[in-house]
This record gives sequence, C-alpha cells and structure tokens, in this order.
Amino acid sequence: MKEEFDFYSRTALKSYNLEQTKRYQLAMLDSLDVYTRKHCENVANISCRLCQYLNMDEGFTIYTTICAYLHDLGKMFIPPSILQKTSKLTDEEYEIMKTHTTIGYNMCMKDLKLRPYAAGALYHHEGLNGSGYPNRTY
Repeated sequence: MKEEFDFYSRTALKSYNLEQTKRYQLAMLDSLDVYTRKHCENVANISCRLCQYLNMDEGFTIYTTICAYLHDLGKMFIPPSILQKTSKLTDEEYEIMKTHTTIGYNMCMKDLKLRPYAAGALYHHEGLNGSGYPNRTY
C-alpha cells in the first residue's frame, strides 16, 4: 500500500527551523506585502515537501527551501499599485513586474550571505522549454 503524502504539511518545514537558522536572509521578506510574503512561505513549504518526497538530502532540501522563500525578494521594489493590483496588468505594468527577478538577483549578489540563493530569484519564471523571463532563450 502506498503511503499518503501531504505536500501541504507545515510540520516538515518547521523541522528545519529555518526561521531561526536563516533569520537574516528571511528577515528581508518582512517588508513585502502580506500576500507576497504568504506566497513565499507557501512556495517554500511546497518546495521542502517535494524535496522530501523525492528523498533529496537535507542540505539540498534546506537550500531549495531558502531559495523558494527568497524567490520574490525583488518585489520589494515593485510599486504597490502594480504589485497589489487586482485587475489585469497593462503591458507596461507587466514589464515592470517582470523586473523583480533581476532586482532580486542583484540584491542577492550584493550580499555575501544571500549570494548562494541568487539563482532562485533570477530563474524562477524561466520555463524548461526556453520560455519565460528574464532570459527567454527562444
């Protein structure tokens, strides 16, 4: 019989105690709006659970989870009128929104403690098929 796997369980994420061991890196998210912060927490949780489901080692799981927490760090510099807009973004607003990937990457690269997680911020909107942004390859 196959074991039921709850991808939404927060107990596993808490077992890594990331809030305590990586407080410096994650403290920057406090300046994000509530929705974006919650989104980052949810992405981190799902990433952590996927790593566990795939039996990845603890170091990789922690790295992936922190990258997931920090992936939208660049949204701190997106105007709230765009970030919190409930209707569809205009083309111009969408171009501004897309800059959060490179902003987050640059923020991470400027800080030695965040540098290892820079790729998560930069590449999280790239598609395996070459679509996405910021480095669309097709």
